[in-house]
Amino acid sequence: MRLHLTNSGAIALRDAKDFRRLDVLIDAQSEDQLNRSIARIGRREDEQHVRLAPAILRFLSSHAGEPDWEAGFTKMIDYATRAGWVDERGEVRAHITPNEAEEVVTLDEFKTAMRALPAGISVITTGTGEAVAGIVVSSLTSISAEPPLVGFFINQNSSCYPTLLASGRFVANVIGETHSDVMSAFLKRAQGPERFTVGNWREGLASLPVLADALASMECDIVFTQSIGTHRMVVGKIRKTTCNAVNPVVHFNAVTHRLSEVGPE
Repeated sequence: MRLHLTNSGAIALRDAKDFRRLDVLIDAQSEDQLNRSIARIGRREDEQHVRLAPAILRFLSSHAGEPDWEAGFTKMIDYATRAGWVDERGEVRAHITPNEAEEVVTLDEFKTAMRALPAGISVITTGTGEAVAGIVVSSLTSISAEPPLVGFFINQNSSCYPTLLASGRFVANVIGETHSDVMSAFLKRAQGPERFTVGNWREGLASLPVLADALASMECDIVFTQSIGTHRMVVGKIRKTTCNAVNPVVHFNAVTHRLSEVGPE
């Protein structure tokens, strides 16, 4: 099996049923980022090895609890123990393998491809009083109906980011044709109360700002976050929804577009 420490910040367990090897594949990344990733899975022994707790491997495997997998995993750890690769803490030694074969697109290629993806536009709001904050996103997505979960991505350098995490709550307001002034205010005005001087805002649960005439407003508690690359994924459990009949808009090729029905051919 192989632990993969990606340069996006994600950690994945590959080949979880291959009990004949154990190593840590590492993408090219800064030393600081690498040290943070290693601290999440164990500790660095030297330049070529990492110490891993078997419990981490079980946690990351989607096969934990399956009898055949558990038997194979136990044999692997027993073999490592007899070979002297398990220390007094019970941590197993794993070799570091640099990932020298990774191929990714350029930044311009990435942006060009993403502009071809039509997406709805939402205003994410959080905080209260003078600490109120908000951003425009096109990444809002449905995650689960039971329990009711939605998620979005926020740049970790965003001016809204500290307030969002401190609040632990947000409102996802899906905007439409009548909200061009709201979107403009959120894109151009300073972070804070000034962004909320335009639009029909009301207080929702926990006094967070809700756009009263949005297509849909979803008032959420944050239940999960995960750093991935430059952004953080934020997942919220929906506590309350409000919906209105408003014509939607989509973001496509760096421009906001209205939608129209396609008639029969």
